[in-house]
Amino acid sequence: MLFDSHCHLNHSPLIENLAQVLQQASDKHISHFLVPATAPADWLTTIRLAETYPWIYAAIGIHPWYTANYNDSALNQLEFLLETHPHIIMGEIGLDFARAHTEAEKNLQINCFESQLLLAKKMQRPAIIHHVHATGTCLQSIKRCRFTYGGIAHAFSGSIQEAQAWIKHGFLIGIGSLLLRTQAKKIRHIAEKLPLQHMVIETDAPYMSPYPQQKNSPDNLRQIAEIIAGLRNCHWEDIATVTRKNMFKIIH
Repeated sequence: MLFDSHCHLNHSPLIENLAQVLQQASDKHISHFLVPATAPADWLTTIRLAETYPWIYAAIGIHPWYTANYNDSALNQLEFLLETHPHIIMGEIGLDFARAHTEAEKNLQINCFESQLLLAKKMQRPAIIHHVHATGTCLQSIKRCRFTYGGIAHAFSGSIQEAQAWIKHGFLIGIGSLLLRTQAKKIRHIAEKLPLQHMVIETDAPYMSPYPQQKNSPDNLRQIAEIIAGLRNCHWEDIATVTRKNMFKIIH
């Protein structure tokens, strides 16, 4: 069975059609989901999903697009929720310099990210990291915070060397919906060559759709696993077994 390591079942339109979404996923042998929150507004929704469905796991944090929500009150609430829900991990946090056009905006993202990294370190939780045009800065923050609890480098699109830098810091590499785009050669190379013990698979549904004018769907995870299996000359169930095992190491 497959484990979607990054899927926003807490966001529209998936949450409004959850029963149908879960059934369609089940039909493709997708059995588990890690659902990351992005801002205080969806933390409780995400926690409730994990409490309602035993095959859904939660992560909560402030995404770099939502640094307007970053303040002491939010951090205190985040700490309280992590403290009272010991199985929840930190995420989705990180840096997105495609959305930061000034040094002040970059610095705000870095401050928000490092505050959450330090909290994850204090609570001994792994973290799901969003890293767009900011891999080097993300890794600098991880070193500066002496964060050693690992997690997932979400929606990876870099080189083997960048993947190895994340792995060195204890992170798994999230391979996802970019594989559904035939022109994405770099990620196909990663999917073929990266040792499976360092890999998890994800959709990021309803985001990162490979199809114009359509929302991404969790049931695309099966096709992602099949593509990786084709590149590695094995069966998709082999990919499912190893990546699911990798995920359970993160969340338990």
